[in-house]
Amino acid sequence: MLETTIDKAIRFFAEFLNSSWEMASKLLISSDDLDDELLNDWLQANWELLVERQVVNLNEYVEVYGDGADINGASSRITYPLALPNYKVKIKPIVGETLFDFLNNENVKLREAIFEKIVGFYDGYYVLSPDFKYVLIYDENSNTERVLLMEDVKFELQRI
Repeated sequence: MLETTIDKAIRFFAEFLNSSWEMASKLLISSDDLDDELLNDWLQANWELLVERQVVNLNEYVEVYGDGADINGASSRITYPLALPNYKVKIKPIVGETLFDFLNNENVKLREAIFEKIVGFYDGYYVLSPDFKYVLIYDENSNTERVLLMEDVKFELQRI
């Protein structure tokens, strides 16, 4: 493994999204809405370069970001389309086991969960727009999507 931790890389990725979103969204506009396919490709490409390549060795791969890319048919990857992931990203509370879930408006006991993507949060819903300071996770115990404040969690790699 490389020196950069997954926690540090994902926090940098959130900063990158916050600083580049306005320009990227202007380039990815199709009619009045963001083109989901182009947006997913852009997100996945940047995930592979700014996160994955910083935290795992060559010939090792992290699960795709969010919905992954659409450009390579059945593959959700941009680089190395045939590669299968060796790692997934888990989140854990920084302190204790209870976190506030903004999406469901409740405190939840959570030891760890599967990371999906970084999101903004507006008017009770997660959104793909700044301020990217929340994480969308999947809680396997309750089969529920949850939105947590990024500053309350840490990110860890887990070998698949």
